[in-house]
Amino acid sequence: MESTMAQSKSGWEGRVTARIRAATPEQAWSLLKGFCSLHRWVPSVRTCHKLEGVDGEPGCVRYCGGPLNRSDPTQPTGWSKERLLAVDPAGRSYTYEIVETNKGFGRYRATFAVAPDPGCAAEGGCCLVWSFAADPVKGWTQQEFVAYLEKLAQGVAERVEAEIGLGVASADE
Repeated sequence: MESTMAQSKSGWEGRVTARIRAATPEQAWSLLKGFCSLHRWVPSVRTCHKLEGVDGEPGCVRYCGGPLNRSDPTQPTGWSKERLLAVDPAGRSYTYEIVETNKGFGRYRATFAVAPDPGCAAEGGCCLVWSFAADPVKGWTQQEFVAYLEKLAQGVAERVEAEIGLGVASADE
């Protein structure tokens, strides 16, 4: 697991990675490329479905909801509407932005990618790379937010490993 973060004049920027062992980038991407299937991979997302457009095409808007709403704990559900901005099948990535939410976000734009991992190339492994640029998020420090994304990325990696029948591997091995 690796993370980076920076404070800029325009807000927060950061990147987290999580290793998926013994899964090629192509295998992992085939599972993760669905923009409206986030609930299958992120445990804190209980529902994710298409509101507008065509899944996997720029302009598609998804609704994601779950029990976590750190910016307003009185709300029973934290939700967001997110628009797909770009898809790069060859580069195994997509970029999206939050367009509406009750979770304390202002501007938030992220890229989710699957990349080769030289550290586990002998095993055919790959990495998830989740990078973002955002305004500060209500209820979070930047460090807490990056730690939360690290946990999400690791959870996605573990679910992908389980899906392809390899079991769960620690990111620190």
